[in-house]
Amino acid sequence: MKKDFHVGIVDFENYLPEQIMTAEELSEIVNIPADVLRNKMGVNSKHIGGPEDHPGMMATKATKRLLEKTKINPKEIDMILYAGETYCEYTCWTVAIKIQNEIGADKAYAWDLSFRCAGTPLALKVAKDMMYADDTLNTVLVAGGNANAYLIDLEDPNQSNMFDMSPAGFALILKRGHMENELLGSGVITDHIFCDDAIGKWGGTLNPITDEIAQDPEKLRKARLLHMTDPERTKKNLATRSIPNFTGAVRLALKDSNLNERDIDFIGITHIAPKAHYAIMDDLGIDKEKTVYLADDGHCGHVDQLLAVQHGLERGLVKDGTVCALLGAGTGYAFSCSLVRWGKA
Repeated sequence: MKKDFHVGIVDFENYLPEQIMTAEELSEIVNIPADVLRNKMGVNSKHIGGPEDHPGMMATKATKRLLEKTKINPKEIDMILYAGETYCEYTCWTVAIKIQNEIGADKAYAWDLSFRCAGTPLALKVAKDMMYADDTLNTVLVAGGNANAYLIDLEDPNQSNMFDMSPAGFALILKRGHMENELLGSGVITDHIFCDDAIGKWGGTLNPITDEIAQDPEKLRKARLLHMTDPERTKKNLATRSIPNFTGAVRLALKDSNLNERDIDFIGITHIAPKAHYAIMDDLGIDKEKTVYLADDGHCGHVDQLLAVQHGLERGLVKDGTVCALLGAGTGYAFSCSLVRWGKA
């Protein structure tokens, strides 16, 4: 890219449902001791969604807060990119266009990007690349929501690594030539051996919900939830492949930014087990103090990276000049990282 091309984050907002479930409360549901949830799985508490906490709704709530805070006129927005989960209010529905309608961004065009919980770092790359290629894009809204927590079968111990999931939404505004919170490079890896490991098996075109399933309460319950095709294989492969993929995405982003590992001042990682979180940091040589672990929020999907930055700003870990690595991962499996130099250039 040309050296005089810059895109920065004007500001961002996160939306988190107010209701909280503690580790002790979750323990009673999933039959896992609370100390295991806290210490091994990294869940002190997590957010619980209400009747209006769905992906598009949560993304819209975050967007409206952001527009109020920044005083940006929605008619200034040139593009809306929904970088949230496509398991949302309706099927065959474009969430970004709904957000456009809700905020009155009449001059924008709007579209959805699907990349599971690795979507936010990828969306930053895509938005920046599109702005570079199209000089009519000056102001871009990126927003997303995730309610995959509603898909998790809390009665299935094979899904225990997803018991941490929480619903949430986010929004951020990007501007061309904005010399604060500058987007740097990105790195993306997809590890296709996991492509069919975690799926919503029933309800799609291949396996529609039949009358037989609909008439059996237990079959219908399971059909509405996530399905693990081979849990033992998934667990084995994640044990050997996830850390190299996480760190590989970071190193690709560093290369794209002409930086190296020691330049990272803060890392915001999608919520995973504490052991894996700090193993990523050890591999990259990042001090353990340069992060915020989301033990009190759970895995908020697309929101995790910005939520970590929010906590980092509140604790003084993120300030002017801080190079932040925003690192996400989603089933499929996908791994993505985008770097942001926070504050004023």
